Amino acid sequence: MEKVLEILTRKEVIIAMVVILVIFIIWFIMRKVKIKNCKAQLSELEVRYNSIKSVPLPFKLNKAVAIARVNQETMAQVTHCKDDFELAQANLKQIAQMLADTEDMVLVGKLKDARINLDDLDNMMELGEEQVHQLEAFLDKILEKETAQRAEVTQMKEEFRTLKLQAQEKSAQLLFCWETIENRIAATEKMFSAFEEWMYASEFEKASEELEEIREALGDLTDIINNLPQLLQEARGLIPNLIDEVSRSYSMQKQKGVYLHHLEVPRNLEVISETLKEDLAALKQGTAVHIRAHLDEDKKRLSQLLAQIEKEGQSYDEMRQAEEKAEKTVLQLKENSQYVRQLMAKVSVRFGIEDLTDQIKLREQRIIEIEDMRVKIMQMIKGNSVPASTILISLKELQQEADAVLTEVNQLKARLDSACSDEARGKKQLLKLQLIMNEMQVKIRKNKLPAISATYEGDLARAVEYVRSIEDLLTDTPLNVQLMNATLSDAIDYIYKLYNNVNNLVAMAIMVENTIVFGNKYRSTYPDIDSELTRAELCFRNGEYTQALTVALATIERIHPGSYEKLIKENAQSAA
Repeated sequence: MEKVLEILTRKEVIIAMVVILVIFIIWFIMRKVKIKNCKAQLSELEVRYNSIKSVPLPFKLNKAVAIARVNQETMAQVTHCKDDFELAQANLKQIAQMLADTEDMVLVGKLKDARINLDDLDNMMELGEEQVHQLEAFLDKILEKETAQRAEVTQMKEEFRTLKLQAQEKSAQLLFCWETIENRIAATEKMFSAFEEWMYASEFEKASEELEEIREALGDLTDIINNLPQLLQEARGLIPNLIDEVSRSYSMQKQKGVYLHHLEVPRNLEVISETLKEDLAALKQGTAVHIRAHLDEDKKRLSQLLAQIEKEGQSYDEMRQAEEKAEKTVLQLKENSQYVRQLMAKVSVRFGIEDLTDQIKLREQRIIEIEDMRVKIMQMIKGNSVPASTILISLKELQQEADAVLTEVNQLKARLDSACSDEARGKKQLLKLQLIMNEMQVKIRKNKLPAISATYEGDLARAVEYVRSIEDLLTDTPLNVQLMNATLSDAIDYIYKLYNNVNNLVAMAIMVENTIVFGNKYRSTYPDIDSELTRAELCFRNGEYTQALTVALATIERIHPGSYEKLIKENAQSAA
């Protein structure tokens, strides 16, 4: 024992034992690393295997086989594909077995055999991935139509769910046809079920036909949900209200006496009501085809009917007003025409206007025609067999013609009245002028003017000549109204001016006399006053009244400044 201990305690032995221990540790570590690497590689291979295994090749192959049974064109391809599938499946089974074996080898430490298997598995996995991917691509191509149909039906199902939600939201607006909508929804659900059955049976053509029916059903359902609320609102609300409004307006206008037979309102309302009933029945069944056009046409016809009824009512009111106005105009036309005819008979020769007789006859003929037209229109109104709008047009034409003739007759009347008034005015003005002439002569004689200048004498003679000329013109036949008016105007201007001059002259003479009389009391006291007053008297006797007044006033101003104002007042009182 001691000998063994001695050997073990030797330096060489200890070094050898340490070396051996280190080598063992290194070997152990390297083995652990190798095992870990093998496990990691094995795990990666298992992931790849599971990825290949997850490809639903059996399901897709079965679908392809089912398609091949109903489609002979793909039979050969599917048969070849089945052989490839068998090879791929065999390869996958072998891979699965080798994976299990390799895992056991790793667990028991057969790392060398495990590494060999891992290399073989990597090659087999690459082959398996290639086989599976090729098979999947081939089967996907065969199942491409089914995939597209699946994608399309999924989209349609989503659309269908959205439509059902919209229908629920608008259930109150769609209550009128809700039973139809529920039936459409149930029928569409059955279509989806039938589609799935055809797909399960791999009857893709029939499934495609079913898809087309589903698409059409969804389109109809979309049209119903989106368009029927507005259509129902118009068909059950707007159109009936318009019908009632037209009926009320029709009844009101009929009671007022408006002729509306030509509009055929009852027949139109009956036709529209029948059309509306048919449209409501179609809407209840969920049919919106052509309904929009029908409702728009009904609205248009009802609006036109309402507008025409209101137009006839308005025309009726205007017709009554136009009838009254035309009657007054024609009556005035007759009265004025009769007045012109009677006046013309009296004064045509007097004023030399015999040429107007033909014009008066022509207008009287037009008045007869206007009266005949008025009588016919009145008969149409009483008969109530012609629309008021038509009668109104005739009344406006009648009024226009009557106004034109009335204007012409009034012009004749105004011409005759003007001639008569001019004559009457001439006589009246002649009388005034004669009175003025007499007044001037009386004033001259009454105030005993000692002398009148030759100018005043000539002016008086000219004034007398004006009066005689007017008298001669008024006695002439035919009367020259234009010349008479011109002469009368000149005479009035001249004689009134002369009248003012005579008044001034008489007033001045009276003032001179009053001034001299006022100054006589100072003659004996002031010799110069006597001399000036004598001078004023000489001017007065010679007809120089202005000079006489100037001298007399200046003389009195010397005695009593401002006293001439008293003389003016006295003069005014004496003139009055």
